[in-house]
Amino acid sequence: MKIYAPVITIDGPSGAGKSVICKAIANKLNWFFLESGIIYRALALIVIENNISILDLDLISISKNLKFKILKKENDFLFFSNGKNISKKIIFQQVSDIASQLAMLPHIRNALLKKQRMFQKFPGLVANGRDMGTVVFPNAGIKFFLKADLISRVNRRMLELKKKGLLIDTNKLFIEMKKRDHRDYTRTISPLIPAKNAIIIDSTNMSIKEVLTLCMYYISKKYKKELKKNI
Repeated sequence: MKIYAPVITIDGPSGAGKSVICKAIANKLNWFFLESGIIYRALALIVIENNISILDLDLISISKNLKFKILKKENDFLFFSNGKNISKKIIFQQVSDIASQLAMLPHIRNALLKKQRMFQKFPGLVANGRDMGTVVFPNAGIKFFLKADLISRVNRRMLELKKKGLLIDTNKLFIEMKKRDHRDYTRTISPLIPAKNAIIIDSTNMSIKEVLTLCMYYISKKYKKELKKNI
């Protein structure tokens, strides 16, 4: 009988804090990290840079042949697509919008599903996205669903972009994130919904530290040995 590496999933809408919490947990446990949305952004970047239609069937082949990896650098992570560092290129809203549109296409989701599951390696994986606990890793040991109200998420996204030297119109970002929410929650394939056994956390009035503390509380109950080794 094959034994699979343990997985912790964190799902939720944009700006809820999934990425920061996911990285922090991965660092504490010294586990692998997967930000599934980055893979879609990597494909979106290819679409933009090569002026390809998202309906072009060649994207199926491109998706299957996409070589993607995540490298840890101190307490952060770098993202590589086909050997190129795309960490700074994928933060733009245009890339996010195209990625969201690609995520609505069943053939693209199927092509990228296997690549996401390849990140499940020992000693363990912390994965964040929108269907990690429902579709990609349905047997994950712990599933979190992180949510927050739209205004809070927009403000967090604005601060994130500001730190990276990008100035975005708040109203425009609000509209774009609202549209993204609608696409994610209403799409036919893998809609953004909590897994049945997910631990739901509303981070609207919580700091990152508070959310992390709460997540680690649940994790410590299940993965005591890993915590003793790595903390």
